[in-house]
Amino acid sequence: MSLKVATPLVLAALTAMSATAFAASQMKTGDVKSTDAAKHELTLATGDTFEVGSHVKLDKIKAGDKVAITYEVKDGKNIASKVHHTK
Repeated sequence: MSLKVATPLVLAALTAMSATAFAASQMKTGDVKSTDAAKHELTLATGDTFEVGSHVKLDKIKAGDKVAITYEVKDGKNIASKVHHTK
């Protein structure tokens, strides 16, 4: 395979891998600033806001709690898939 053919293929593969990596789950820990059950949102003391699914029991999470959040960024929003208390 010539370099002229291989270079575009390698660039296409790297681009696809970058997009996949960007969509991968991330984790953030911090202190809870507030929760809003009506909006399904949780805000950390850092100002980071996360949308949470109805499976996350926000009534068990209070301001000041230390939490770990597993999330993905979709359409510019932090979408939490898991939220749990930490020490």
